[in-house]
Amino acid sequence: MSARKSSRNLSKDPQRDRVDHEGLGWAIAQIHEWRRRVDNRVKINDKWLGGQLLRIAEIGVQPSLLGFVILGCEWMFRLRTSRPQDVEVVLGRIERRLLPVLHEDAWLVTETLGPSIRKLFKSQRLLASEWEDTPQDVFVVTEPKAGNRSDDFGYIARLRTRPAPLITARRGPPPKLAPWIAGIIAERLIDKHVGNVNRSAAAIQDFAVDLVSALCARVIDRQEYVVRRRSLQVPELDSLVERFESSYEPFISLHTQPSFGEGPDWFRVVRTRLVEFGPRNTFPYELPTLTKLVEVYGTSLPATKKASGKSAGK
Repeated sequence: MSARKSSRNLSKDPQRDRVDHEGLGWAIAQIHEWRRRVDNRVKINDKWLGGQLLRIAEIGVQPSLLGFVILGCEWMFRLRTSRPQDVEVVLGRIERRLLPVLHEDAWLVTETLGPSIRKLFKSQRLLASEWEDTPQDVFVVTEPKAGNRSDDFGYIARLRTRPAPLITARRGPPPKLAPWIAGIIAERLIDKHVGNVNRSAAAIQDFAVDLVSALCARVIDRQEYVVRRRSLQVPELDSLVERFESSYEPFISLHTQPSFGEGPDWFRVVRTRLVEFGPRNTFPYELPTLTKLVEVYGTSLPATKKASGKSAGK
């Protein structure tokens, strides 16, 4: 079913009034902002996504939990190609390490390393989350100089963002794996939370395929989903599913209003948490897990679209 056809059907569905349109609009705007930072211009259709969330909610998965998973995946699994300014970030990090020893001469050493680092970065990708919202200042400890006050033990140096572990790049644009991770986690949650509802494994998988389609803004066929799903069957994914649930439960329980858990304003729970603590302390962020999932996704056999034969997951 195309996004346009799905939207037409949803516009006639009386159940769509149960969607918190303000909250969903905020969530999609937040996703689009995160995607924009890594040059991902794929737009999500709010009616399409809202319909998939309602379908999954009706079989037992809390909408706020699923929204939490989607937002967390979108923020954590953003890859981008390296940029010229990233080289300056790395040179700044090296300069920071050299400052306590070389001081003003540290800049000369880092400039000498510049060409080699620029060449290395041409074949690297970055996890965007590791290059955002990091401290900008550091105190450089030094030995007191002759004639200075006894409490003169260092100085404040201005820093740029710290570098992340480098991920070897393949040809083409960085893969957009957040929708696939979210879909696989959703499948796990559906299978766990449907309770006594009689649903076959294929039917449960259909929900996940439809959710990924909505997040990718294109129709995903089952075979494409199965290939991506198979490539991500690693312990790190199991850990991520568990940590999404365990980190979700404490802060959702802090809200005393019953509507936060089940009502139409469920996205506001995550929004409040993001405003108060930021994404790094809201989602179950753990760099080794993210890096591993990015690597296994990037090194797996490409899932091909039947219609075009082009590599999927991009």
